Amino acid sequence: MRLLFSGQLESIELGLIIAQSLQMNYEELTRDIELVCSWFSIKTELTLAEKFQFVSSQKIVSLPDCDWKVIPPQIKYLINLQELSICRSQATEVPAEIGMLTNLIHLDLSGNQITHLPAEIGNLSHLVTLRLHFNKLQSLPAEIGNLSKLTSLDLRSNQLSSLPRELGGLSGLVTMDLSSNQLISLPKEIGNLTELLSLDISYNKLTLLSAEIGGPTKLKTLRLCYNKLTAIPLEMANLTELETLNLDRNKLVVFPAAIHGLKNLTTLNLSRTHLAELPSAISNLTRLTGLFLESNKLVSLPAEIGKLSELTMLNIDDNQISSLPKEIGKLTRLTGLYINKNQLRELPSAIKRLKKLTHLEARGNQLTTIPVEISYLVKLETLSLRNNELPHIGEEIAALTNLQELSLENNPLSTEQKEQIKSWLPTCKVTFD
Repeated sequence: MRLLFSGQLESIELGLIIAQSLQMNYEELTRDIELVCSWFSIKTELTLAEKFQFVSSQKIVSLPDCDWKVIPPQIKYLINLQELSICRSQATEVPAEIGMLTNLIHLDLSGNQITHLPAEIGNLSHLVTLRLHFNKLQSLPAEIGNLSKLTSLDLRSNQLSSLPRELGGLSGLVTMDLSSNQLISLPKEIGNLTELLSLDISYNKLTLLSAEIGGPTKLKTLRLCYNKLTAIPLEMANLTELETLNLDRNKLVVFPAAIHGLKNLTTLNLSRTHLAELPSAISNLTRLTGLFLESNKLVSLPAEIGKLSELTMLNIDDNQISSLPKEIGKLTRLTGLYINKNQLRELPSAIKRLKKLTHLEARGNQLTTIPVEISYLVKLETLSLRNNELPHIGEEIAALTNLQELSLENNPLSTEQKEQIKSWLPTCKVTFD
């Protein structure tokens, strides 16, 4: 890196001036600057003044894999720094001197062993991005609420059990990732984060949400999967801009009424939530493209599911459904239909309308026959029918010329029938055992 330094000032004299301005002795300054310079590849014959100029002029510094136990306080000399990345360095402490880097815009301390942050972190008034994921943080200082320009905060994979209410002061926050912590509740002040577009609180220990969760009305993505929620507050209906909602692996039992009004939803995941019934009001969600309901206790689907005309992916694996409504045929945009591990004895002839279907999985049911209308599904690439009770497959399956994989394991098919199927689908991988 080239250094631009003009003038013929004596090195020691200038060094003394710098040391005096920093209220340090000359020897201490020299030692500190030499240490900081060791982080970079620069010429050793440079004067102290030149080295100081080099250090203080740095704007972007990345120091990964440094094997530091403590981040050196000498980072304070990087006074014009705008981007600092100290990742995967095993550091356990952040010095108070971090607060002297008041020009910082982006700070990345991810992949360390940091257990706490100094209060001085709140001095970084220009900070826009703060990445602290994969550390061992157990708490956050209240001063974090001073970072009024922050738009992105990544705290995933730490050990946080609570959040300071001052977090609500981050009024410009756009994305926040709190996943994989130990949170049991959220501060009510989270409702003040009105610019938030993406919020991830998955893999925590939340048992309830306060009404204030309905405050960030611009939210597009909300991930709450792998918690212990038993209900969703009605105020969540205020999140009318929400497009993706993931509640997988909670204990809801009943379909949350608040979801009925989320008419901009495109992806809804309610898998493993102990649901026993899907309400007819699901028809309100006309923009849904992905609906995931696997591993629940559903015994049927409402006819109104046919109104979800934008749906491209439907997963109802591992339920107790014994039949599909004929309205399933109205889902003409479906490319993936997953109905594994239910109690289906037949498939409705209406599936012939699902002409965009590329993946159909119906393994682990009680199917005894396949409708001849399956021949209409000419775009099918994978068809899984294993673990059923099929004694016969008709020649209509030969129409599936795009089929790449057909699994028929554990069905009572004769040897002759197996040979026929192979001859009908010469380019398809067919498995019987």
